[in-house]
Amino acid sequence: MNQNFSRTVFVLFVLAFFSLASVTWFYAGGARSEYVISPSDYHFRYIDDTPSGGDTLGTVSKSADGKGAVLACTLGERYKWPYCEIAISLTKKVQNGIDLSNYHSMVIEAAYKAPAPDQRLRVYLRNYNEEYSNTHDPVSLKFNGIEYAPTETMSEFVLPLNSFQVLSWWISDLAVPLEHAGPELDNISLIEIATGSAPIIGDHTLTIKSIRFEGLMVTEADLFRTLTFMWMSVVMIILTVKYWQSRATYRLERRRADKLKKINSSLRQQSETLSVLATTDALTGLRNRTEIYPVLNKHLKAANKQVCSALCLDLDHFKAVNDNFGHDMGDQLLVATAQILRDATSTNDIVVRWGGEEFVIFCPTRNLAQATFLAEKIRYSFENFNWPHGESMTCSVGVASTTDHNLAELIADADDALYQAKQSGRNRVEVHMAEHVGS
Repeated sequence: MNQNFSRTVFVLFVLAFFSLASVTWFYAGGARSEYVISPSDYHFRYIDDTPSGGDTLGTVSKSADGKGAVLACTLGERYKWPYCEIAISLTKKVQNGIDLSNYHSMVIEAAYKAPAPDQRLRVYLRNYNEEYSNTHDPVSLKFNGIEYAPTETMSEFVLPLNSFQVLSWWISDLAVPLEHAGPELDNISLIEIATGSAPIIGDHTLTIKSIRFEGLMVTEADLFRTLTFMWMSVVMIILTVKYWQSRATYRLERRRADKLKKINSSLRQQSETLSVLATTDALTGLRNRTEIYPVLNKHLKAANKQVCSALCLDLDHFKAVNDNFGHDMGDQLLVATAQILRDATSTNDIVVRWGGEEFVIFCPTRNLAQATFLAEKIRYSFENFNWPHGESMTCSVGVASTTDHNLAELIADADDALYQAKQSGRNRVEVHMAEHVGS
């Protein structure tokens, strides 16, 4: 017994030492990685508005030290939206791009001189995906973009990659399906840095000293997940060995324990089934109003005085569908609505079928602006969804927020805004504004 105990202690000591060394290595920067873009390795070229009838003139050249690039152009007045940009091709074929999904930041060291101060630059990471891209159409590469204001002196600026957004006009023009409407960085073949969306006519000079992407070979979550798995595996092995060593002695007790475990499992499953049936809408699979308030109050408390929001949504002219197509078709529309709401919301949002054709979405992590954006996203999804009855379907949405965590007042405000949306013509989003609600 003592020998077995000594072996167990030794294994645990080795595992503890390895875990401590791994954590020390990670926080010392051992997992960091970076991807550097330079003119010597990649092709830099110049693009402006002249193909669209503009009169902008400019060039792209290497900097004096040969390590960077200089974009110099004079924006003209002939084109309505004048621009010039530097385009960096990362691969010879657009379909064979670079995977940047494991990087968290894009660092640009640059200086930007413009005719007026505080001018901005647009940065696009162009992604290829055969689901929506065409090798013969450069515009079909997804525009993952962000806009920022550089300085006139050479300095580094960190752009978090999770802040990049897909341009709405690109989604609309290419009719990109919802599942591909979000940012994608797994096949980047082109980087574009252009003058801002509202540039000043005149001379613009952008000097880029370096561009690099910073990330981690192993994320903190992956590291601790691996260590946890290792500890669990070792513990399970030790417990298994101990179990087989004592199996002969404790066979009867084990049988009794297994029997009790089965009984407890059966009782727990029955309890969970009854709980689900009591709190879930049978038609849509969403939560219903039964016992939802304790759940929402728990989320409000966890929000720790942050702004929390709610959306009240109602299907427009739903009674007419029931009258013209029958209640079975009405049920199909409610099921489709539930799916639209699941696709549009995040795991932090709580979707509830409030009753009939009315739904409530509780957003404990969204402020008023974010909740309003979600409401418009849902309304747009309704307009573009292929409904089972073959006709169009719209919804009206009321949005409200609170900072005092008064759930009843929050739902009432959202419902008031929904009523205003109905009264204002339906198929719209109305926002309840209150002096105490933050942005």
